[in-house]
Amino acid sequence: MSTRRRTPRSDGESTRARILEVAGRLFAQHGYANTASKAICEEAGADLAAINYHFGSRDALYKAVLVEGHKQFVSLHDLRELADSALPPETKLERFINAIVSRLLDDRSWQSKVCAREILAPTAHFASLIREEVMPKFEALERIIGEITGLPRHDPALSRCVISIIAPCLMLMVIDRDQSSPMQAILLHDADALKNHLNLFARSGLEAIRRHHDPS
Repeated sequence: MSTRRRTPRSDGESTRARILEVAGRLFAQHGYANTASKAICEEAGADLAAINYHFGSRDALYKAVLVEGHKQFVSLHDLRELADSALPPETKLERFINAIVSRLLDDRSWQSKVCAREILAPTAHFASLIREEVMPKFEALERIIGEITGLPRHDPALSRCVISIIAPCLMLMVIDRDQSSPMQAILLHDADALKNHLNLFARSGLEAIRRHHDPS
């Protein structure tokens, strides 16, 4: 992946980024309804009016957090770059799965937690999140899986394949780290073993789909 030179942020940009980061962490920890604007601004070292100034409203700040969370969790730029690359499609899928699992196992990250909260208890922003962030990435992943299976772009089976790949990742995302359960133990598995298992499972399933649709 290419490295991009970062330009210094202005004070306004720095304040906005700081509010976004703090809000993401607090929304992930406490939920939208239980996170006060005052708490966000105090921790971000910003004036209470800064939320309205930089985002328009507390509601708009939450939407920005969702978009940023999903963007950091799965970058559309990186996913499209991966889909467009000359790598074998199986390698593309492996890199996608490995990157997702690595982020899901990082308990310091608020991005997956805030996305999990939105999945389990959708707000008014869920539909726009799906439309603006999820579907473009879904389509990029369809391209990769289409290369592996040979399925044409608009074949309904292609969408089913994408869901089959994503579903285990979503399960990892929504596991409550603070609630003791058999599911919680999965997060303690060796990261490489978990990645290898999900990759093997995905490759085997997609190979079966390929043979089913092209018996020759």
